Order: sequence, then structure tokens, then C-alpha cells
Amino acid sequence: MWIAIFGLYKIFNRMWHEPPFRALILLEMVLLGVGMVFYHRVEGWSWLDAAYFCVVTAATVGYGDFHPVTPYGKLFTIFYIILGVAMLGIFIQIAGKTALENLQHNVERREAKKKERQP
Repeated sequence: MWIAIFGLYKIFNRMWHEPPFRALILLEMVLLGVGMVFYHRVEGWSWLDAAYFCVVTAATVGYGDFHPVTPYGKLFTIFYIILGVAMLGIFIQIAGKTALENLQHNVERREAKKKERQP
């Protein structure tokens, strides 16, 4: 288990140095903030409930315990889901690219060590 956690840490650390990843984190925070303010004001939810709904919706989990009841809330949620899924797709693409680069780097390093050992 610790090996998996260490591997995820290395991938996240490497992704953090990618400007698109940092921009994506910033955009996700803005989306979360806008969603929280919207649901707090329009739907009348508490800040915690609004944050919970935004995270669950953006993560495409959708427990169904909260849902918008106003027409504006439903319309906003449509766009919120579309943006959330798009950002999730971009995150997966960046993570996959970073993991592949990390794997290629490890393979190249191992091949270089093998060449050093050979007479």
C-alpha cells in the first residue's frame, strides 16, 4: 500500500510542475467557489451543503441527497456538470500523460544502468 501511495505522490508532485495542471486546479477552485455562492444564494442551502453538492456533482458521484429545485438552479447545474466533466477529462489526460512520462523515465534509467554494467 505504501508503494502505491508513494507512486501517487510522485505522479502528483510531477504533475504539479506542469502549468496546465496548476491552471486546472485554479479553475476547479473557481468553479467550486462560484457553485457554492450560487447554490447558497439561489437554492438557499448552507455553505456546507453547497460545497458538498458541488464536490459530489463535479466528481460525477451524484448521491441524490441534494438536488436543485429552482429553474435557475437546474439550468446552472446543467452547465456545472458539463464543466465538471470536462475538467475531470482534462485531469485524467494530464495524469495519464504524466504517469506515462514517469514510466518512460524509469525505463530509460534502468536501461542506462544495464548499459553501464555491461562490459
